[in-house]
Amino acid sequence: MRKLNYSQISVKAMKAFFQGWFVAILVMAAALAGNIKAGISKDVSPFGEVKSQKFTLSEVEVSKVKTENFLLAQTQIKTDELELPVALPDLAQIVLKGGNSSSGRVVGIDANTEALSIERSGKTGTIPLSQIQKVIFKTGALVYRRDGSQFIRGERNRPTGKAVTWSGIPLNAFTVKNPAQGQAVVKLKPPIVSTAKLQGIQSVARDRQYVVDEIQFNQQQRTIAILAKPY
Repeated sequence: MRKLNYSQISVKAMKAFFQGWFVAILVMAAALAGNIKAGISKDVSPFGEVKSQKFTLSEVEVSKVKTENFLLAQTQIKTDELELPVALPDLAQIVLKGGNSSSGRVVGIDANTEALSIERSGKTGTIPLSQIQKVIFKTGALVYRRDGSQFIRGERNRPTGKAVTWSGIPLNAFTVKNPAQGQAVVKLKPPIVSTAKLQGIQSVARDRQYVVDEIQFNQQQRTIAILAKPY
């Protein structure tokens, strides 16, 4: 009877066992790689870009720059039309075309009826714009700022910038919001004022108050011209 060599059988069995495990490991590695590849392929944007969940510093910086540029663009779009608060001193002289004049507080300009409303001694009256040559606001008159504080133009309170003139403003672009304090709003936009100048005006108005010195009317074009100074 032939004797079995158990040592040879054991060695062969162990070789077969380890070869099976090695093949299994290779199969698992290939499957894992395939899953990773599939996961990445599913995370591809419609524009053909791979969206990685791990961002590098340079990508974060690029995203920040894009955001800042977008906000800057939004700001530039908004400054294409500026609603500028302006102050009307509480005493004005209305110079009429016939040579006469009247005085009082300007409390409104009606674009529909084309008339100027003034208040004097507690009474309100209107003057047709067709009769007005210009409106001059007195230097020594009381002025209210946006925050409600008051000052009187004169030697102690002088302008902090050069006078500016805005011409061709539509009548309906000027509104008196608070007649008692002379708080008004004028809408400025190109071509009346360029975008670059609008940004400059907005920068000045952040910490200063534009005060109207004079208003003139063009009835044929239904526009007004405003002379103002920052205080």
